[in-house]
Amino acid sequence: MATTTGSQQMPLANDIIETTRPSSFQGWLVLLLVFIAGAASLCVEMSATRKMTPYVGDSLFVWASVIGLILLYLTVGYYVGGILSDRHPRPIYLYIITAVASLFIGLIPLIADPILHWVQLTFASYEIGVLYGSLIAIMLLFAIPTILLGCVSPYSIRIRIQQVGSAGRTSGLLYATSTAGSILGTFLPVLVLLPYLGTNLTFALTAFVLFMLSVIGILTNRTA
Repeated sequence: MATTTGSQQMPLANDIIETTRPSSFQGWLVLLLVFIAGAASLCVEMSATRKMTPYVGDSLFVWASVIGLILLYLTVGYYVGGILSDRHPRPIYLYIITAVASLFIGLIPLIADPILHWVQLTFASYEIGVLYGSLIAIMLLFAIPTILLGCVSPYSIRIRIQQVGSAGRTSGLLYATSTAGSILGTFLPVLVLLPYLGTNLTFALTAFVLFMLSVIGILTNRTA
């Protein structure tokens, strides 16, 4: 389909779908945020299992609960992020989302032990109490930050795409960046952070890095 003006035609590939063209710095900042958010989501997932082990063990039930629910929360985040990005297609809202996610990640070390202790006592008498307990614990501790992190990819695509003709290339770049961050978030906690810093500090460091990057984004986009 083309838009006709007199004798001239403008192809659909040139139709602007995002009027705010980010500067080079803002473009790289969004890419960095996508990378860090991808790393944070996997870092939270790996640390979650380590945190829950003393209370519910590390059986296949626990791993299935962690992996399955984290994927579910990310799926919800993808959908919600797509809706929000269409309604509020400004970078500052993306950075606010990740800032809130970082605060919830930072809360995990403070509230995890009481919640996990309650789960352990409540479901100890059930035959498959480990499954029930792990599901409840993951919902209480990790649902909100993971859903918010899931919003990052669709939101960043909405911000970065300038023309319909560049949608495929931009989407591919952002998803590749997110996946690269997830790879780092898988191995870095297991090989470095968890053995040397411990679970609580791993959560804290993840929250700190994500929060600082979000603050930079908010400050540099506050007048946008």
